[in-house]
Amino acid sequence: MLSRATLFGYIWKESVKTCLLALLVLLAITVVVFLAELLGDVADGEVASSTVVRLLLLRLPEALTLVGPLALLVGLTMSLGETAQMQEFIVMRIGGLRPGSMLGVVLSIAVVWALGLMLVSGWVSPRAERQTVAIAERIAGDLVMAGVHPGQFKPFQSGILTLYVERAEARGAQLGGIFMHHQGDRQFEVVTAKTGTLGIDPQTGERRVSLFDGVHITHAQSESGLPLRRIEFERNDIQLPTMAKPGAIDSLAQATLPELIVADGRAAAIEFQWRLAPAIVSLISVLFVLPVTLTGVGGGRFGIVLVTLVGYLIYANMINLTLVRLQASDFSAAIGIWPMHAAVLALAAVLALRWWRKW
Repeated sequence: MLSRATLFGYIWKESVKTCLLALLVLLAITVVVFLAELLGDVADGEVASSTVVRLLLLRLPEALTLVGPLALLVGLTMSLGETAQMQEFIVMRIGGLRPGSMLGVVLSIAVVWALGLMLVSGWVSPRAERQTVAIAERIAGDLVMAGVHPGQFKPFQSGILTLYVERAEARGAQLGGIFMHHQGDRQFEVVTAKTGTLGIDPQTGERRVSLFDGVHITHAQSESGLPLRRIEFERNDIQLPTMAKPGAIDSLAQATLPELIVADGRAAAIEFQWRLAPAIVSLISVLFVLPVTLTGVGGGRFGIVLVTLVGYLIYANMINLTLVRLQASDFSAAIGIWPMHAAVLALAAVLALRWWRKW
């Protein structure tokens, strides 16, 4: 009789190897897609080419949470499916392997995999998000300084702010003959200055333009243009816009799981469920693997494997669609997608019970 621990270790090792291989393949495909997006941003002048590699590495946590559950399902289905095809299940049953032990192997792999995904989505991804925002701000400032050309109007924020310089020296750091136009909610602002400099605020680290010996004119957005205000200044520091868009969504994306648990509000509840989704989907999906592998050898088995994968894609996409719609609906965010998880879990439990009886 074969040792149960030996059988357990053999199945565990072979299954994990196949899952990791599937993860590498799916990650490679996802990274290529992300790289294409970044190269498009480089072509549009929104991202500096020198930061492409770093930005790509910072998107790896996103890629892991995106393809992690699918890699687990594909890896286990392929590994255990090959075991069934080679009639190894028959040998294992003769060797004394019980269905509970077999289920324990699959669930132990799923638990370890889910914990890894939870670590990535709960702690690694927020840190990567914070670093991405910092890089985006720096890139925006670099592009601002590189984009200032003498004799050309430079629009920012879709034309809300326009900058013109007559001359520029030292790569735009020293400016002369400056004109700035800003369109606010209720008024227009026009600023002219003889000289200026582009630099970084030593206290905040933000990009700014310092203007010297100029005039600042403000008037209302009306036919009369009143009230009108004219101010002469010796120096005027103006902060330049950045790429980062601070707000509730960005702050939540940078929050860890413990911070989301104690956070109040609808958006925090939705973000919390979004973070947990990869781990929960992984745990539930593996319950379909053993029923699939017991269906026999040949085209029928591969057909059911395909149906299982299609079912997973429907399940995962329904979760994403529901979470997106929750942000714009009045449905309870606390309930969220938990009923969907419960329904899929019930179906998986029924199929797993049938497999148990047939073992």
